Amino acid sequence: MSRPLALIVYLTMAAFFGCFFAWPIWTTVRLAFEAPDHSFTLEFVGEVFMNPLYREGLLNSFSIAVWTTLGCLVLSVPLALLFVRYDFTGKTLLNSLVLTPMVLPPFVGAIGIKAILGQAGALNALLMNLGLMSRSQPVDWLGEGQMTGIVIMEVLHLYPILYLNVAAALANLDPAMEEAAANLGCPPWRRFWKVTLPLIMPGMFAGGTLVFIWAFTELGVPLVFDFDRVTSVQIFRSLNDLSDNPFPYALVVVLLLFSTLIYGSSKLLFGGANAVGGGRATTARGGIRL
Repeated sequence: MSRPLALIVYLTMAAFFGCFFAWPIWTTVRLAFEAPDHSFTLEFVGEVFMNPLYREGLLNSFSIAVWTTLGCLVLSVPLALLFVRYDFTGKTLLNSLVLTPMVLPPFVGAIGIKAILGQAGALNALLMNLGLMSRSQPVDWLGEGQMTGIVIMEVLHLYPILYLNVAAALANLDPAMEEAAANLGCPPWRRFWKVTLPLIMPGMFAGGTLVFIWAFTELGVPLVFDFDRVTSVQIFRSLNDLSDNPFPYALVVVLLLFSTLIYGSSKLLFGGANAVGGGRATTARGGIRL
């Protein structure tokens, strides 16, 4: 690529990101810290932490993100071990099915769950037709379990992100380290906890960070479940208000700060780590046939 063409591409990309990324973020940050008289103020951001409603939203968002990340770990790590370490009939097809949730947005599944378990859902309709439920008092199967439903839908949608990271880390792991531990008499489970897990931890943490931030800022699923006590929905509702309300911008700034802090921590802890371990990759020797 010639130097003039490279300069044109660089300036075009800089203008694009400046107009559609940096400028909107700067506008949001400015409105969060700008008083009615256009002076600088921390009142609105401080109110986010002082107001019980906003504080509850942050805690609920954090709780959903934590449980979603843990759920994704429980699903993705065994799946990654299965697909990387073993060969079996239908492996390619099953791997495609495992990645299918990435194609659909999470709120699509949430709509389906609500259509089945909601008060006007298919399950209640079936029970009413069978005479097992009163038509005047339908059961709200989601009810107090709205947050649980949100976590389940987030896990089912986001676990492929963590799965791909863990599978990549496992596929590039040097098998000589595990073989050496096995030759020394280390049992499989201890070998996994003492050798494999520390080596794939950077991949797990990288994928877990993406899952956490995604779940922490997710809007569609809580909105479908009519769960307003999370920060993303509070921002959405406030922005629909016609009044000049600075608090949604303050909430956005708080979300940005938390997300940046989490991402920065992951880069600081594992940014320079190497999950490959050198040497041969496990894929080079083939998987164990089931």
